[in-house]
Amino acid sequence: MWADWWGFKHEAYDMVQANVAIVDQARNGTGCAIVHSDDAIGIQHLNQEASKALSAGLKAGFEITKARAMKWITSNPAKAAGIYDQTGSLKVGKNADVVLWSKNPFSVYALAEKVYIDGAKAFDKEAGIEPSSDFDIGIMNPNKNRIQE
Repeated sequence: MWADWWGFKHEAYDMVQANVAIVDQARNGTGCAIVHSDDAIGIQHLNQEASKALSAGLKAGFEITKARAMKWITSNPAKAAGIYDQTGSLKVGKNADVVLWSKNPFSVYALAEKVYIDGAKAFDKEAGIEPSSDFDIGIMNPNKNRIQE
């Protein structure tokens, strides 16, 4: 579900801002809510999308913890895809990409400080380790040259 997009296509016409929280609370609080994005930029900010959905749920009167809301972008999608035994949480033997944040990841002020992909450090803000590419801005890190588009 989208955190706050509405009216941009037919299946989004009846959206309410507490949508994710309502699904989360279904079946006595065992619902499998998932925050997602169809947008190439939005997918890079799912933590903020989940934060907006959490805020809307709290305003609607639902008691939802930040830990539970984090499942909307981690374990719940893995459960829905049928791969929770392989990924979706930080447990020994599971596949995981991990982001370490400067503060609460639901804050718009949080910055990614370190990123580990398949167990390898892919980004470290302090050490100056950057990703090898950025598909959005077209920069290749090894030579730091602009890709011809």
